[in-house]
Order: sequence, then structure tokens, then C-alpha cells
Amino acid sequence: MALFLLKPILWNTNGYQRPSGWKVSGKSFPAQHGFGHEEWNNSPALFFEEDGQRYRTFHTERFGNAATEENRGQTFVFMIASHDGVQQLVGVAGNAHYIGGHSDDDRYLAERKRIAKMLDLARLGEQAWEQPRVRAAAGNSRAHFNAVWKQDVSWIPNWICPEEFFWWPQQPVTLQAASLTGASKLPTMYSIHMGLDLAWAEAIMSVVPAAQRDAGWERLVDAMRIAPIDPVPPEAEGSDMPKPTTRLSLGLARIGQGKFRQDLLTAWGGGCAVTGIAHVRVLRASHVKPWSESTDEERLDPNNGLLLCANIDALFDAKLIAFNRDGTMDVSPEIDAKERLRLGIPRSLRIAPNSAQADYLEQHWAACPWNQPVE
Repeated sequence: MALFLLKPILWNTNGYQRPSGWKVSGKSFPAQHGFGHEEWNNSPALFFEEDGQRYRTFHTERFGNAATEENRGQTFVFMIASHDGVQQLVGVAGNAHYIGGHSDDDRYLAERKRIAKMLDLARLGEQAWEQPRVRAAAGNSRAHFNAVWKQDVSWIPNWICPEEFFWWPQQPVTLQAASLTGASKLPTMYSIHMGLDLAWAEAIMSVVPAAQRDAGWERLVDAMRIAPIDPVPPEAEGSDMPKPTTRLSLGLARIGQGKFRQDLLTAWGGGCAVTGIAHVRVLRASHVKPWSESTDEERLDPNNGLLLCANIDALFDAKLIAFNRDGTMDVSPEIDAKERLRLGIPRSLRIAPNSAQADYLEQHWAACPWNQPVE
């Protein structure tokens, strides 16, 4: 199910492109070392492409007992920073997968190290060393700093999300805790978080000025509203468990979200493949060939999908309707003439299928019980 989390991160005056040397008191990591792992969250250095899909990695501190694993790919992280008497929204990541933990036996440790090496994050240490507070915290010893950096650089990439669901506003957005939660202030400690419900999440997004509500903002709001209410289905996990980027892409495709959904929105012009209805909250990204019968490649293939409004999707999923190779619709005899009239069927696909789509549709058509040959 969707998990909405509000998380404090270190304030940064360089647009989260590189460390800014913000002074922090207390015993937190930034206070002890002069920089925070999250200070690159908006840097191009943290984008990467894998298996034909683009991802964003970013950082927050731990989330304790939050159900991040049960909601991998369905987690929305609202990052806020407190400074100069204000609290501001600085970034949001949607459909995210937490690969945190900080112990040697953590199963995601190897993945964080892999991503850090792939992105050559070690080079970012030069940017941190430029800051006077960092040098002072290290006693002006580069060797001391290097030891800390080597140990902690792989802690930077402890979240991944699809690139299209990572949104960093051009200007931080000031939040008023009283109007959002009734409390005098939002959390400030990096080690804690606040769980949100959808209403609160939407309220935060509604505070964003109209001038900053770009396509990325719209995608996030849509994704929040259509997020499933059920946890991610369990899967077998062992030595052959796919890497987290693959798990994330497959998980999103399984629930009809992520790149799979975006590809279908593009293919069908943002509307139902049959009716043209474009209200995103009633549109379902459905697989034509059942998930359980598809290979991983087929599960991510947009040709194996239809963007359908909820009622048409229900009929299609129940095999009460099917489409021929040319896109015309056949209807089960179970649905009588009166019900067909009420449902507005049969209706053809708005766009004629290409050959790959037609192959999938033919398999679905053949699997409908009412299309089986009579013995």
C-alpha cells in the first residue's frame, strides 16, 4: 500500500548540488563531520540508467520500524529542512524503494556499494573537503577525512526511485505546521520521521505555488492518488533475488505504475484505450497477458498493456470482453443486450494495435472461456 513519510534532512544553501557548510549543533553526523549525506540529493551525479530505465538515488537517515520493505515502490518521501526559524519542503520522491540499513549483514549493503561505484561517488569527497567546517571537523587532516569518507560514501545512495517521480522544486516551499498537522512544528531531528495519510500528503503538495507545479509535480500527485491500498505482494527471496532496480521496476509494473504506466499513458494519449476518458484516477494500466504467465521482459513490455478505465478494465480482467487483432471488441454471451447498452459496449480500441500488441491481444482472446471450441 502507499506509504507517505515526512523526513527531516540537513538544510543546504547550494540547492543540494554539493555541500554548503551549514552549521549544525548537537551530536548528529553533520555536526560531527561538517557535511551531510543528503547534500547531493539534487545533484546530477545521482542519476543513473540501468536496463533501459532511468533512476534517481538519494539519501535520508534511517526510518526505524517504518514499513518501507512492505511498501517498496509505493513509498513517497517528503524531505523537509529546518533553518532560520522556518521549515521548508525541499524535495519529494515517489514510488521509491528504501535500500537502507548500515550494518555489514544488511542485504542491501552490496547494492549501495555497487551504485556508489557505478556513479563514482567517491569523487564527491573533493566537494566535501572544500568546506571549512569539514576540514575543521577532521582536524585539517585529509587522511582522517578520507577514512570517514571511504566508510560512509556507500551510505549516500540508500533510496532509489524512477527518475520521473523525483521532484525537486526550483525554490523551497515554506510549510506551516499548524495548518497541516495542528502541531507547532514538524519534526526536526534527522533520526525521526512522521507518517502521513493521503490527505496530509495532498495538503503538502497543495502548498506548492502554482508557478512551481510543473509536469513532475503533476505526476507525483497522480501517483499518490492512484497508489494501491495493499502491500507489495510477497515474493521468493534468495541468492537469485534480482537487484533492487529490477525489483522496483517489476514491482511497479505489477501494480500498474511506474514506467509501465507512463508508457501506456503516452501510447494512448493519456486516455482510456477504449473510451478516451482521461481522468487519471479511474485509469488502470493492465497487463494483457497475465502477470503470472509473463516473463520479466513481458511484464515490463508496454505492448503487453492496455490503459483502461475501471469498468472496462474489470470486464477485460474477468475475460468478459476481448479484442481481436484489429482492435474490435468481442463480448461474452454472459452480458445480455440490456447490460451491453448500459455499459456502452462493444467498442473498438481507439488506435489500431501494432503487431506486437495484436499478438498479446490474440492470446487473451484465445484464453476467454466463451471462445473455446465446442467439443
